[in-house]
Amino acid sequence: MLENNHICHESSPMSYLPFSPRFSLLPLCLAIAAATPGSIMAQDRATADTATPATSVETDNDALALDTMVVTGAADTEVAGGPVQGYRAKRSATGTRTDTELLQTPVSVQVISRDLMDDQQALSMDDALKNVSGVYVMQGPDGNTMDAFNIRGFQLDAYGATYLDGVKDFSRSPKETAGLERVEVLKGPAAIMYGRIEPGGMINRVSKQPQAGHFTRLQQQVGSNNLLRTTVDTNGAFTDDHRWLYRVNLAVENADGYKDHTDNQRVYLAPQASWQVNERTQVRTGFEYQSNERSWASTYGTIGDANGPVDISTSTNLHDKDDYYQDDSLTWQLSWQHALNDHWRIQQRLTYVDRSSKAEGSSLSAADQDGNYTRTYWGWEDEQTTIASTNIDLIGEFATGSIEHTLLAGVDYFDEEYDSGGWASGGTPQPSNIHNPNNHDAPYDQDYNISDYWYDNRNMGAYLQNQMALLDDRLHVLIGARYDSADYTYHYGGNGFNPTDSELTWRGGVLYQLNPAVAVYASYVEGFGKSNFSWGSGEIFDPQTSHQYEVGTKLQLTPELNLTVAAFELVKDNLTMADPNDITRTILAGEATSKGLELDLTGQLTPNWKMVAAYAYTDVRYTRSDQFQGERLHSIPRHGASLWNTYAFGSSGWEVGAGLTYRSERLGVQQGNQPALYPYTMDAYTLVDMMVAYEFPLRDMTAKAQLNVNNLTDEVYHPATYGRNSRIDQGEPRRIVASLNLSF
Repeated sequence: MLENNHICHESSPMSYLPFSPRFSLLPLCLAIAAATPGSIMAQDRATADTATPATSVETDNDALALDTMVVTGAADTEVAGGPVQGYRAKRSATGTRTDTELLQTPVSVQVISRDLMDDQQALSMDDALKNVSGVYVMQGPDGNTMDAFNIRGFQLDAYGATYLDGVKDFSRSPKETAGLERVEVLKGPAAIMYGRIEPGGMINRVSKQPQAGHFTRLQQQVGSNNLLRTTVDTNGAFTDDHRWLYRVNLAVENADGYKDHTDNQRVYLAPQASWQVNERTQVRTGFEYQSNERSWASTYGTIGDANGPVDISTSTNLHDKDDYYQDDSLTWQLSWQHALNDHWRIQQRLTYVDRSSKAEGSSLSAADQDGNYTRTYWGWEDEQTTIASTNIDLIGEFATGSIEHTLLAGVDYFDEEYDSGGWASGGTPQPSNIHNPNNHDAPYDQDYNISDYWYDNRNMGAYLQNQMALLDDRLHVLIGARYDSADYTYHYGGNGFNPTDSELTWRGGVLYQLNPAVAVYASYVEGFGKSNFSWGSGEIFDPQTSHQYEVGTKLQLTPELNLTVAAFELVKDNLTMADPNDITRTILAGEATSKGLELDLTGQLTPNWKMVAAYAYTDVRYTRSDQFQGERLHSIPRHGASLWNTYAFGSSGWEVGAGLTYRSERLGVQQGNQPALYPYTMDAYTLVDMMVAYEFPLRDMTAKAQLNVNNLTDEVYHPATYGRNSRIDQGEPRRIVASLNLSF
């Protein structure tokens, strides 16, 4: 039984730190940097990020299987998963698991570079992903305690919405961005490469890796809502021959929320080490640790009545002031790569995840016309997850006649064990009013419903892919297949289930380069989704499946400016929903189809003018459903667009930036044939962001002062709902962040 003593304030890992998160870490960071062996002044960001290689080994950088341990020295050289100069990436491994030019890949992959995240001072994945067409922030479950996104009209899994270096990340809390080199988005079903996954696409967080050379970057940020955030990125070599390299990223953040009685604390640590064993063998290991303590309802904003979202102050918190959420996660990875000869190599990645969380929150009812609502308890005491996974790949590069092949064959295994520790919900409803919420009401009573929930999820897959280049490298053909076998053991309350599923899925794509700057492509891909069953009845349904047709063009408008245009039709079958006549049961909802057009423009207009622009038209609706036939899915705008520009004033050190984010009107709740639910829409909105920065020498360092303002006009908006009248997000009001960066 959960106790109402709000023990997070007593047992948080942050209470054991030798410093307070509210204390600025800049002096500590300077001390760390001073102790770093062999630190040298970084002449500029490009020099640091393209350090001279330590050895003569030349291998591909397969970011999703094993990142190459060295970085080539030429300024115009890029490898998949490595640093990007400016905003435009040239190569990626997310779409194929092999280092491939984006202009030669018959799928839609978009890359958010480190430079773009720094220019926008992206503090969250939400901040970064607004730059990609067709990707929208959704409302996550359980008090928005985790990242939640929608791609091409379909929401990603609530648990594991993003991947870390190609491995699904099951930590609950919103992800830290300080340790990332890139964020990459693969559009459409990704099951061929990554197993069972939602069909809209996948989001891959690519971590910073050790490089040859020594550099340290320190950043101190302050801002709205008492934000204090310090980050450190230090890189170097353990040995003079640079065969042993290291990189450490640290972030400590403390801030109040923009809701009354809310706050957020985070500690993040990500050390990495690499070993160049010899000319053919490389090894890398490291871990990512993240501890989060935050208020339950950090972004839950308002609730609805018959007319839609109720207009209340953005700062109003409708939940209990002591509601909290705490999550600790550790992800460890070990990877190695060995070149068998000049044409074949084998590589493996092993991952282990250990995470725990606890929460004490609340669930709200919809409001009546007078603004009255009730609040009941929702939380858990000791949620535990452990994950062990591995994948082994064999990659060959060879020719048969005039056809060049890159062949990938691999197997992967994934085992997740989860125990909720007992979910508690219910109790005596507490009355409140949205215009005067009683955030400090008496503690919840102990009359909870306790639900024992645990599962063991085991998946094994085998995949084969052939990338072929012919006609003097103008025609690129991609063919792949995957076989999945899944075994689930679920226990919920008094019910147990053991669905087992298997499926063979295919992908194919063709890209033809009309000239070096223009390519057209077409692709087809299938997806194998999660198992379906009813919690209340124990009935097992067919698993979710999907397929997508896509055509598009990739244009290099200038040597440094790329445009991708894609049109698609994506179908997801065997969707489930709660039975409107019995909420303990699950029933099949049918099929939904998403059709759309997407444009992504990335790069430089001039040497001083960088930009990213995105537009998506998305029409996603139920196309076969007894309940929702023809109805659009909630929270998805028909039109979405974003624009970001930065301009550097030559050698003066000054730089300015500005951008827009637009979302059209969205459906707030699925109406169907359930008259008890009030239908409503959320208004369209436009957000304006700006930036100004000044870079200057400071003794033996390069310093950069920067100011960012997000939502400059302080727009009041609702980005998403949970498909209910009782859970409607309010977007963040105007946010100001100032920073000082030191590089040496």
